[in-house]
Amino acid sequence: MKVVGLVKTFGGTEFVEAAIESVYDFCDKIVFVHSTRDWLGEEGEGNTVKPVVEAWANAHDTDNKIINLTGDWPAQATQYDIGYRFIKEHLECDWVMCFDTDEVWDYSNLETARQTLEKAVQYNAVGAWMHTYIKSPFYRVTPPEILKPTVFSRPLFDTLIGIRGNGMMPRVVPDNLFFHHFTYVRYREADVMRKIQTTLLGDQEDVPSCTLIDLEKWKRDKWDRLPKARDFHTTKKFEKSWHACVKVRLSDLPPTVRNKRIIKEHNQ
Repeated sequence: MKVVGLVKTFGGTEFVEAAIESVYDFCDKIVFVHSTRDWLGEEGEGNTVKPVVEAWANAHDTDNKIINLTGDWPAQATQYDIGYRFIKEHLECDWVMCFDTDEVWDYSNLETARQTLEKAVQYNAVGAWMHTYIKSPFYRVTPPEILKPTVFSRPLFDTLIGIRGNGMMPRVVPDNLFFHHFTYVRYREADVMRKIQTTLLGDQEDVPSCTLIDLEKWKRDKWDRLPKARDFHTTKKFEKSWHACVKVRLSDLPPTVRNKRIIKEHNQ
């Protein structure tokens, strides 16, 4: 069974090395689609992820698995489609694995994924649950949020149907398949606030009616009170999806993140 990773990038370097390291042995190739603009259409500091990926590949990509594509694609769906078509045209595989630069896998969950994919003969997509982290890599949302994104899609269609394959049917989500999503964990608080805006744009590509709650009020009443805040999801009508936070230990985190700079800073 061959699996090719697909990652769209612009900003957010905090966990990209840990993400690559966690799936490197699992994937036969990993295709990075680097945009020169973010989803707000702005260049800002430019794509900060590509240099990190290139440096990691120069040092560690002994099996020549890393492929970098670069272009001006200020939309999540476009980046995914570029990478998906490239994989279909140039790389033979059974499954395309979509993951973000702040999504990290445990090796045990990858074994669960492998077993699921080998048995999923009647499915075109496999989704997963998320361990979601907010503000700190030691603040984990509890209970797990209701969103269960598609991770694995078969390379059967002209494009991914839905964001990262959420519209690929039939789809299955095993009860015991999880990955770690450090969604609002960044070095700078300003980068979290920007991530909130770009995440909304990505969500609106799937659900145009999505809107944000009052962010100034949210920052004061929720963000500044974490981990004690309750019902703090930033999308209207989904606030309770992030009901509470539980503090986790270093040993609860994926092995590939435990020695990273951001973990050390929050663990002081």
